[in-house]
Amino acid sequence: MLDPAPLRRYHDRMDEQSANNPFFIDSLNHPLAGPIRKLLHRDGRRELGQILIDDEENILQALEAGIEIDSVYYAGEETISEPLRQKLTAGATIHEVAKRTTKKLFENDKISRIFAIAQTPKPIALEALKDVKKDLVVLEDLSISGNIGNITRTSLALGIGGIILLNMDPIDLYDRRLIRASRGYLFSLPMITASTPDFLEYCRKNNETLLVMDMQAEKTIDDLASIPSRMFIAFGSEKEGCSPEIENAATIKARIPISDRVESLNVSASAGITLYSRSKFNQTV
Repeated sequence: MLDPAPLRRYHDRMDEQSANNPFFIDSLNHPLAGPIRKLLHRDGRRELGQILIDDEENILQALEAGIEIDSVYYAGEETISEPLRQKLTAGATIHEVAKRTTKKLFENDKISRIFAIAQTPKPIALEALKDVKKDLVVLEDLSISGNIGNITRTSLALGIGGIILLNMDPIDLYDRRLIRASRGYLFSLPMITASTPDFLEYCRKNNETLLVMDMQAEKTIDDLASIPSRMFIAFGSEKEGCSPEIENAATIKARIPISDRVESLNVSASAGITLYSRSKFNQTV
């Protein structure tokens, strides 16, 4: 029969640590546990006006972009690095979470051993795009975090001026899965949500150049490098492509020449190739 004494001593140490340190979260009954659990869900993020950011790399990216971090949490053998501590503002707090409590906090979600709670970034209006000189990427009805995250990273790397996500709930823009997929880089670009009709109305009123990729187009991506004006470069899902409304509003259509043995490219790959073809324009603006 197992001796219960070591387990009792462990729990006694945890209870003593919790009593002596209000910054130590040792159970779901701790006052800070409830908000963390709420932020795992869309309704909770909407109610609290906050987001949850996993992993130190992503937290540092957020801080670099001026995101307001309220608190940082670590668990198990993890520690908060000195660079992160130095970048936190005076009002931000640091909390330790008992390893067993971390598992309960995240339940069926991906467990994070270092995470932060931050204020939700203020939304950006379409009108703000008038001041952006570089190309912008338009993603219509994309829902896979991996694709959006990869396109975000590629956009930042190739000098794109911002990303517009059509028909996405603004609350989902800072879902923790999307933040992880972008490696935190979505904080470094203007990220805008809008409906397809509102976006097209903006383009019409401002006489914007809208590029849509079309496998049947006469122009190829090689023709895009010489176009000297800013573009809105639209991508839809790999299966459906852009909506008929976006297709009909396009002022330019172009294709990526590929082997006829392949039906189509993943939207992330298509975006990477297209944005590279425009990278010289965006690097000189």
